[in-house]
Amino acid sequence: MRRIGVATSRYVWKVVNAVQQWPIWPDPVRGALLRAAGVKIHSTAGVAENVYLGGRQVTLGVDVYVNVGSFVDGSASVVIGDYTRVGPFVRILTGTHAYRNSVIRRRREDGTVGQPVTIERGCWIGMGASIMPGVTISEGCVVAAGSLVVKSTEPNGLYAGVPAMRKRTLSTEDDNAEGGGHFVE
Repeated sequence: MRRIGVATSRYVWKVVNAVQQWPIWPDPVRGALLRAAGVKIHSTAGVAENVYLGGRQVTLGVDVYVNVGSFVDGSASVVIGDYTRVGPFVRILTGTHAYRNSVIRRRREDGTVGQPVTIERGCWIGMGASIMPGVTISEGCVVAAGSLVVKSTEPNGLYAGVPAMRKRTLSTEDDNAEGGGHFVE
C-alpha cells in the first residue's frame, strides 16, 4: 500500500512541476504552486517559466530569482540563499553515480548518489553556468556565464572558465551603502 502512496506522490509532483513551467503563470502564481507542492520558496522569491525542478528538496531564500530555462536536479537538496540571482539556462546538478572498475562502469542497481548544492547569500550565477554535485558557492560570488563549477568557492570571488577558477576578489566596501553597488566599466 505504501508503494502506491509513493508512486502517487511522485506523479503529483511531476504534474505540478510540469504545470508550473508554463509561461502563462505570473511569478507569484508559479511560486504559490511550488509552495503548495512542498518546495520552500520565500514569498519574495521568483521562478521564471520553463524552470525544471527535479524534486521538492529546493529552498529559495529572500529575493532570489531563478531565470528562464534553468534546470535544478532533485537528487539531493539545493539551497539558494537570500538575494541570489540565477541566470537563464543554468544547470544545478545534485545527482551523480559511483562507478565500477570494469568495462561496465555503471549498472542500474548502482543507483544515484545525491550530493547537495548550496549557493550562499548574494551570489550571481551567469547564463549557462553549470554547478556540479556537492559544490558550495560561497557568499558574494559571481560565476561567469558558461562556467563549470566543480569545486566549492571562497567568498566574494569572480569565478570563470571550465573548470571555474577564481579570477579576482570582489569588493564588499559598499555593502552598507544605500541602494547597493553598481557595475561600472
